[in-house]
Amino acid sequence: MMNEITQQLVERGESADVAFIPSADARESIAQTVCGMLNSRGGTVIVGWNEENKGGTPIAPQRALRLQTYLREEISPPILFSLSVDATANGKVIVVEVPKGEDLPFVFQGGVYVRRGVSTELADARTMRRMVEEDTRHGPRWERLPSPSIELVDLDARLVEKTIASAITKRGLVFTDNEDHAQVLQELALTQLGQFTNAADVLFGTSVSQRHPQTRVRAVTYETDRAGDFVDEQLFEGPALTLLEDLMDFLRRHVAIANSFRPGQLRRETKPSYPFYSLREGLVNALVHRDYASFSGAVSVSVYPERIEIWNTGRLPRGLTPRKLEQAQHDSVLINPDISHVFYLNEFMERVGRGTYNILRECKAFGMRGPKWENTATGVRLTFFAATSAMDVIEELNDRQLALLRALKEGEQIQSSEFASRFAPDVTLRQARRDLSQLTSIGLLKRVGSGPSTAFRRTEQPIRPSGHIRT
Repeated sequence: MMNEITQQLVERGESADVAFIPSADARESIAQTVCGMLNSRGGTVIVGWNEENKGGTPIAPQRALRLQTYLREEISPPILFSLSVDATANGKVIVVEVPKGEDLPFVFQGGVYVRRGVSTELADARTMRRMVEEDTRHGPRWERLPSPSIELVDLDARLVEKTIASAITKRGLVFTDNEDHAQVLQELALTQLGQFTNAADVLFGTSVSQRHPQTRVRAVTYETDRAGDFVDEQLFEGPALTLLEDLMDFLRRHVAIANSFRPGQLRRETKPSYPFYSLREGLVNALVHRDYASFSGAVSVSVYPERIEIWNTGRLPRGLTPRKLEQAQHDSVLINPDISHVFYLNEFMERVGRGTYNILRECKAFGMRGPKWENTATGVRLTFFAATSAMDVIEELNDRQLALLRALKEGEQIQSSEFASRFAPDVTLRQARRDLSQLTSIGLLKRVGSGPSTAFRRTEQPIRPSGHIRT
């Protein structure tokens, strides 16, 4: 199946953050380009794409694996990147997705490379000095600081062994000694000067919340959308890898399952209100990108009848906005690269830099209103809107509401007085407002403005196929 995002990238052409290299045999050129993107602002290297004849080349899986191993061995310090084989309209290519590096400068065979336009060049003395000064100014990341008084016995050996197995079999990593947990954690940059780091504690610490109480996660299911009485409340603590599983179990217990009938079918179809892959992706982002240095910070999950909110402390990196998160290609900046790397090794992160776009795409394919990211003063909030809220209520839409939905295109808006005169002349103004309020509550309209200037804008929420709407 053709990969939509990769197809868009090859059609768009080369840029500062997209590079084409025709052959997988050009390993040094590929590594130089990856190194240059790490030292710049990240990007995507597409290997096997011939710009002249606009075609991909046959790619053997073994070749992609060898290239992945080569990049991991030859570029230092150790990096997190994702490598995959994607299909385009004209053949397969290897796609290497590279985040902006945090441990500058990155080196390949003794050289420091940077991206300048569509070219990769050796960094000059001034550029190298700027990298070192910037890295020194920021100081060590919280995840790289030593976690007080923890030893190997304080880490969950089962989780470490699971990570080692996944890293070897799924990600192609090679360790000096697979049985020596301390050595493996050192090679994963989870020790500094012989001491386990905060990242090691967050990922594997059996009693991490005693040392870092901000790692606890609160999950609540509310009875109404106004955050009043709650149905269930849980406080989870433990290693981040375990927290993810605990939170997914919590969501599976509380996400409603909808029943529906398709036209011409007698069997009932069951479907959850949300796509669980997207929910997991949202939780992963909260756990790996949150600001762990804030001791008053946390991650919280709130389940309401019509939406789910995932919130974490911190802010989006400079230059990254909620709108950019919805784009297929945007800067990938890892707040906690060491923590992110271990999540990637455990297959909880699949593609560097594409997670938010995949969430958006899956939600739309699921028939949902698109998710919403908010970058607030206290943290980042991701809101999912339930598919069943539209599916259950839309069957009861009246002729006035249906006529409005057919007339408005996505992004167009209307005021309540205009709706009343054009589509609801035979009912009271109060009933007309109730019509608009119902469409807003199920995500088909969005309230814009306030007071006399209030309008209702048509969202991207699709109308269900016939059989789900009463005509």
